[in-house]
Amino acid sequence: MKNPFQNVKITPKELELVKRAGELLGKFTLVILLTGLIAMSIMKKHQPMIVPKIIGMNQSQAENALRSKGLIMQINRQQYDERIPAGLISSQIPRANSYVKRGQTVVVVISKGNPKVKVPLVIGESLPEAQVSLTGIHLKVGHESLMHSSQPENTVLAQIPDEDELVDSATEVDLLISDGMPSMSFLMPDLQHKPLENAFKLLRPAGITIQKITSEVHDDLDSATVISQNPLPGTHIQSKDGVSFVVSAKSADSSLKARYSKVVFDMPEGNPKRLQIDVFDQTGTQTIYNKMESPKDHVELGVNVTGKAVAEIYLNQQFLEELPIE
Repeated sequence: MKNPFQNVKITPKELELVKRAGELLGKFTLVILLTGLIAMSIMKKHQPMIVPKIIGMNQSQAENALRSKGLIMQINRQQYDERIPAGLISSQIPRANSYVKRGQTVVVVISKGNPKVKVPLVIGESLPEAQVSLTGIHLKVGHESLMHSSQPENTVLAQIPDEDELVDSATEVDLLISDGMPSMSFLMPDLQHKPLENAFKLLRPAGITIQKITSEVHDDLDSATVISQNPLPGTHIQSKDGVSFVVSAKSADSSLKARYSKVVFDMPEGNPKRLQIDVFDQTGTQTIYNKMESPKDHVELGVNVTGKAVAEIYLNQQFLEELPIE
C-alpha cells in the first residue's frame, strides 16, 4: 500500500511549527504527570491509618511498627504493671485499630514490671481480718488448710510466705487456719421406753440436736415415750450430730395438734451478749433466735409448737435457763 503522505511536502516553516507543538505537548504532559504525583502524595499523607497494637512490644519493636504506618511514638511515663513484664509497652493512646492521620503521635506507657510487696504478719488474726490485710496491699489469700488447735476457730496459725518477705504484687499467701478444738465424742445412750423430754435434757447440753421425731399410735404407752432411736444405743456420736426418735402417741391425743405460742425473754444488765433461743417440742429441736442483744432488750417471738414444748436460753453459748411454752 502506498503511503498517503509520501507525496506531501512540508515546508521548513511548517516543520518548525510541528517541532514547537511537540515541545509544548511534552511540557503539558510533564505538568500533568507532576500534578498527579503531587495529588497522590497529598492524598497519601492525609489517608487515615489503622493504629497497630504495640502493647507487649519492647520500645524498638513498637517504634518500628508505628514508623511503618507513618506514625510517631512518644513515651509518656513508666509505671508498675502486674500484667506486663518490665520494659514492654503496657498502654497506648490512641488504642489499637483506631483510625488516625499519617504523622500522628501515639503516646505510650512503659511497664516497670510487677511491684514488690512486703508480706504482713497475719498470724493470730481471724480469717476475715487476714483477707482484709492481704488484699489491702494487693496480695491474695492462697490455699487454706484446717487444723484442730486450742486457738479460736478461724484463727490464722501459720502463713507462707513469712512476714516481711518481699514478693510480687498479687502473690498468694497460704494460710493454716484453726478448726477449733476437736469435737467431743459420746456413746449414744439407750433412751428407749423413756420419756422424750428426758432424751432432750440428756442430749441437748452436749450439743446434740434432735433432728426428727415421728409419732406412732400406741394407746398402751404414755404419750411421747421413745419407741426406737437412731443412732442405736452404744454408737459413737459427736457434738453437733443429730439424732432421730420414734415416739408413742395416743389415738385421741389432742397434744399432737400444732399450736401458736410465744417465747418472751428480757436481756439482763451488763454488756451486750449473743442471745440464742432453742425450742424443743414433739417435732424436734430448732434454733429460733441467734443475735447480739443489748442489756435490758425485750425479745418476744412467735413459734408453732406441737405437744409439750420448752425454750432453752443461751447467752454467749452458755446455757442460762429453760422456759416452758404453753
